[in-house]
Amino acid sequence: MAFFHKVKDTFSQAGQSTVKMAKEFSETTKLNNEISEAETQINNLYLEIGYQIYVAHSADPLPEVAELIEKIHALHDKIDDNRAQIQAINAAGHCPNCGAKIKPGMAFCSGCGTKLAVEQPQPEPKPAKPMFCANCGAQVSPDASFCTSCGAPIP
Repeated sequence: MAFFHKVKDTFSQAGQSTVKMAKEFSETTKLNNEISEAETQINNLYLEIGYQIYVAHSADPLPEVAELIEKIHALHDKIDDNRAQIQAINAAGHCPNCGAKIKPGMAFCSGCGTKLAVEQPQPEPKPAKPMFCANCGAQVSPDASFCTSCGAPIP
């Protein structure tokens, strides 16, 4: 009988040890998640501070951030150029009668002579203030309802 009591005690101690380890793991995981969430919130605040400094000082930058603001301006220029190129590519249409490629401003198709409707160019909308996900800090489009990185709802 002593043998069975010894086996029972051994299993009991092993079970208690496993429960203790599981609790410690659970607590550690919870704390690590809280740390990660706090770090994400801090990074979002850093981004917002940076954006506010950019808005306030983009015309007359502080010496410490002048180079970074110039890089941002250059990137905005590149985006504008790329959008203009995309608009030019998409502006070339096709004749509704023969399918020939037509250029913007053409009054008649060069392939079949069909009269074309001349469309007035639409002004390009002004870029909106960049928005960031409050959960993960990823940049999201102004019309987004959910973050494409983490799936969190965007207010």
